[in-house]
Amino acid sequence: MWHYVRWRRCFYAFGWRSRLGRCDMLTNPRAMAIGRNVLIRKGARLEAVGPDSGDGPKLTIGDGTAIQFYFHCGAAGRVTIGRNVLVGGRVYITDHDHSYDESDLSARESPRLTIAPVEIGDGAFLGEGCVVLKGVRVGRRAVVAANAVVTRDVPDFTVVAGVPARVVKSVSPRTEDDPPTLPRKG
Repeated sequence: MWHYVRWRRCFYAFGWRSRLGRCDMLTNPRAMAIGRNVLIRKGARLEAVGPDSGDGPKLTIGDGTAIQFYFHCGAAGRVTIGRNVLVGGRVYITDHDHSYDESDLSARESPRLTIAPVEIGDGAFLGEGCVVLKGVRVGRRAVVAANAVVTRDVPDFTVVAGVPARVVKSVSPRTEDDPPTLPRKG
């Protein structure tokens, strides 16, 4: 309850039973919507940067999502993370690049950003240390392997790995006839 009361005034939206650990950086939380029962562990860098378009939050995190330590997300346009997504530690998601092709300005000096929206589908799993770059859609229940760099869309129910990430396996969706899986003991 304390987290809800504390954070709901700061964010565009902050869902009931959500928990936000101590952030290393929190830039413009008024442009962020956090769903219900979301866990964001300590060390997160959540950044909503660039001009405000005024058409809703730039960063949206869906209900039931769990984000591990030292997550970094930069949203200049729109980053949408679906429901029940599992995000490993040290994951980086960005929807923009700094402009580096101006002859008289360095990337640091240039005010221009190249922006393309990013979407992470419901139930996806982003492994430890992976990177998701601008303009990418990671499909529903897709798995991104540890340390992979995602530069193009990932289809639903697939596993990608490598630099740049490539499809290595398909995961068949469960049907209603499938028996439930039981947790392993030990």
